[in-house]
Amino acid sequence: MAMQMAELHYLAPPVYDSVALAERAEQLLGSGIETSDSDAASSAFLMFHTKHRIEYRDGALPAQTAILASDKPTNAEAYTDQIQQSWACEDAAERMEASTRSLLVTEMMAHGLEPGERVRLFHGVLQALAEITQPHAIVFHHSQQVVAGDSYLESCDRESIERPGSLNVRFYNISNSETGDMMMDTRGLDEIGLHDLQCHFRELDPNSVSQVLFNTALYIYQSGPVIKSGETVAGIEPDSKWMCQFEDSLLEPQRDVLDLNPGEPFAAGGR
Repeated sequence: MAMQMAELHYLAPPVYDSVALAERAEQLLGSGIETSDSDAASSAFLMFHTKHRIEYRDGALPAQTAILASDKPTNAEAYTDQIQQSWACEDAAERMEASTRSLLVTEMMAHGLEPGERVRLFHGVLQALAEITQPHAIVFHHSQQVVAGDSYLESCDRESIERPGSLNVRFYNISNSETGDMMMDTRGLDEIGLHDLQCHFRELDPNSVSQVLFNTALYIYQSGPVIKSGETVAGIEPDSKWMCQFEDSLLEPQRDVLDLNPGEPFAAGGR
């Protein structure tokens, strides 16, 4: 099951105090946190968000955030896909090549929460860990991108969804000499229970298409899954309307997405 997940990468093995980490996360989130008996020297450390309990068939359980340590050195080649889509981090490859160790932060048992609360809890723990350990790079698996550690910390005065790593717009040039087709989609919404977006197009500025996708993704995050097939969203031009349709994603990972159709002569592919 898809979930929010980020790796913090370091130039040297990270060291942190689990008690101080939990206290800082609780301060940032303004809600109760209990922890597992594990300490920073162990391979796993759990935080239980005690005020965010989800009812399951066998009873209620709190949402959790796990921090997992790895004793394996960073292999930059394993992050080629994330590096290629890290538009805001020009030195993503260099940062990954320089890193030697990592910590993994992942949410657990949180699928019953509202998307906004899931993002807030995840970033509360992530921010606390980043402040204490000062990572060189952060790899966001759910949005497929590398973010410089200092850039993430500088963004922490913004809402969690607006920080680098929460949402990403991917770009693939699938053109040939005849069609000039391009493909863009979002990553980060599917993992929190919403639909990602995609647009298959030609003869449009990718930066402008990216802005439409990002703005629409933010709207869905803030308003919920309110856009239905057959409805429209604002396109690039102030008076333009792009038709929406739920479809299978054209890009991996396979998932249901909301396809935005810019209309003739800009639409590419078959819908």
